[in-house]
Amino acid sequence: MAYTALRCPDPPATGLKESGGPPKGRPRMVEKPLSKREVRQVRLDAEKHLSRALASSTWRGVESTHRRMLEFRGEWEAATGEKLSKAEATILWVSRKLRGSKEIPGISMSTALQYVQNVKSAEKRVGVPLDSQALRDFERSLKRQGALRPQKQALPATEEDVAKAIARERHTDTMLALALAWSGAARVADVTVLKAGDVTRQEGYLAINWSDTKSDPFKLGVTTGIVLPEHLDSILEKKLRRKAPQDRLLATSYRRMSAALKRVRKGLTGHSLRRGAATSLHDAGLSLEEIRRVTRHSSIEALVRYLPAGKIALAAETAAASRRL
Repeated sequence: MAYTALRCPDPPATGLKESGGPPKGRPRMVEKPLSKREVRQVRLDAEKHLSRALASSTWRGVESTHRRMLEFRGEWEAATGEKLSKAEATILWVSRKLRGSKEIPGISMSTALQYVQNVKSAEKRVGVPLDSQALRDFERSLKRQGALRPQKQALPATEEDVAKAIARERHTDTMLALALAWSGAARVADVTVLKAGDVTRQEGYLAINWSDTKSDPFKLGVTTGIVLPEHLDSILEKKLRRKAPQDRLLATSYRRMSAALKRVRKGLTGHSLRRGAATSLHDAGLSLEEIRRVTRHSSIEALVRYLPAGKIALAAETAAASRRL
């Protein structure tokens, strides 16, 4: 299914900081066991080195959360010599984020649970689910302490919002990412990991191969067709000619895309694009199954969370009426 191009004006002609590596210096080698005081000092030193990775991670991106956990694990092992499994590193990392400190901003229970789920999702993507009784117990403890309180959903963006954001944005990669996420009803994380080889030009539309998505853990890939506005299509064409198939297509981020949307309407975030696209397709008269094929959700139950409750009730009532007829 190919989408109609966004109706947006041509823009004027224009053209996370990662945390550091392991602490410098080799871990101190000792011939006798460390005393309690020395162990405490080693842990404090590790906290000092890890504070940047702990403070700058974000729950919004599955890959970002997973990468930060792995950084924490590697730096902890380099500083203390203590080997951690991925499950143990996740529990230790999230626990320190929950506790917070002068250097590490604290997080809520719901955000902590999201961290854990993001790490599990990232491991599932590579076909090796993270199965640990300790991690399951940790998840249950977070839920008992209030992590399942209703969370505020992202406001759905409209086509007009996206068109304005693109027109006001001066960073060409962010402009393209906004258009691709809206037209493909895609997650921001899926757009930012696209490679040049994932985009091919067909007669009258662009074919996007979504080969690295949350709902496709075995990376089998799903191809959808989209149509971009003419000025964005020409920018993308020039970019594709300059890049090798294995190169990352767009140098942008969730934070940058969210900032572009917030300049248009307060409350919009990067995920507003996917939710707004699903709502727009529902308003256009597509059935839930047709929308699910476009958004690539794993099930109808996962899709309906993106649509306002009133629209779901109306769809159910209409379906029931058609069955009676």
